[in-house]
Amino acid sequence: MLRGADIICVSSLDWDAHWTSKQQIMHRLAAANRILYVEEPVTMLAPLRVPARWRRWRAVVPRLRKVQPGLWVLTPPPMLPFGNLSPSINQANQAVLAAYIRWAAKRTGLHDPLLWTYLPTSCALIDRLHPSAVIYHCVDEHSAFPGFVDPNTVRAYDDDLTRRADLVITSARNLLLTREHLNPNIHHVLHGADVSLFAKALEANLAIPPDIAAIPSPRLGVVGVHDERLDIDAVEALSHADRSWHVVLVGPIQPGDVDEARLAALPNVHLLGGKQKDDLPAYLKRFDIALIPYKLNELTRNIFPLKLFEYLAAGLPVVAAALPELEPFRERVSLAEAPGDYPQMVRDGLAADSPAARADRSASARGNSWEARVEEISGLVEDMVARKGVTPSRSGSNAAPEGSAR
Repeated sequence: MLRGADIICVSSLDWDAHWTSKQQIMHRLAAANRILYVEEPVTMLAPLRVPARWRRWRAVVPRLRKVQPGLWVLTPPPMLPFGNLSPSINQANQAVLAAYIRWAAKRTGLHDPLLWTYLPTSCALIDRLHPSAVIYHCVDEHSAFPGFVDPNTVRAYDDDLTRRADLVITSARNLLLTREHLNPNIHHVLHGADVSLFAKALEANLAIPPDIAAIPSPRLGVVGVHDERLDIDAVEALSHADRSWHVVLVGPIQPGDVDEARLAALPNVHLLGGKQKDDLPAYLKRFDIALIPYKLNELTRNIFPLKLFEYLAAGLPVVAAALPELEPFRERVSLAEAPGDYPQMVRDGLAADSPAARADRSASARGNSWEARVEEISGLVEDMVARKGVTPSRSGSNAAPEGSAR
């Protein structure tokens, strides 16, 4: 694993949000490095769309907290809106964000840090932070997101960041194919899973939470953040196909992204809300089928769903949208080309399931742990550092300097 480096991670998620690759990777790197995790820079208008964002208005000055040894979280105050429409506004926002980051880096004693970013808008941070090297971890096609986004503007940010990065890592093959002409130092690394955690779903004595225990079987479940990717037509097709089936959505629903009233109107669809990550195996244990019911569009054709290896580690039969990134897994996953395909695939999955099949699926996921992915990514970062001839901070310690924020 990469060791002794100081890293500024500009994330697209808050630390306490539903854990994805950002938190999983930085959590593990912090064991041997020092990480400043910069939470998603949200705009002043964000609370109008996502009420939970009102908490950011409490951060009228940046907030810094230590969440584990070697890892500090910076919460920046709200930024100007429309940065994904206007390069000049993005320049202004990144100038302010850079000042917050410099303040936090000084408080935590980071020296010659690597800039590890998940956001195309960070192209305007590079000249302000002067990092020892730049890593662009590209896990989404940001130009395809809905909302206040001009696709051409965001694509220009992405192209600029891709060109200037010393290392580009993509989580989906198509993200690599559309960027490899811009940077020769680009690599494809799939998402992983917390395999040991999700394999607990196979334990016989695992306690079942009361809310899912009260839902009759068969249960067709989805775990994750439910946003614009969710195909409600597919959920409705399953709901109508057999009233004895119960579709269970575990995880937060993004306001404005999902027609929650349409879901709530279906009598055999259950919205259980967000859960702590350590509790998720107990919910998966009660699933008869695991679902990845995504729309097929430009956004989803560029993603590798994190939940695939989580589901397989839990031993579950999986029915998913026919995403391009899932084609290599067609032998293990049933892939639906349209909402009407889901019901028969569920019937087939229910009929073929068995304890032996669950054990086999779980075993197939073992090589896809986050530990394995972090080792792979660390090797790419170390090769890049050697190629570039830079020496990030090699203090060998993840302790904060005297008087720093804790």
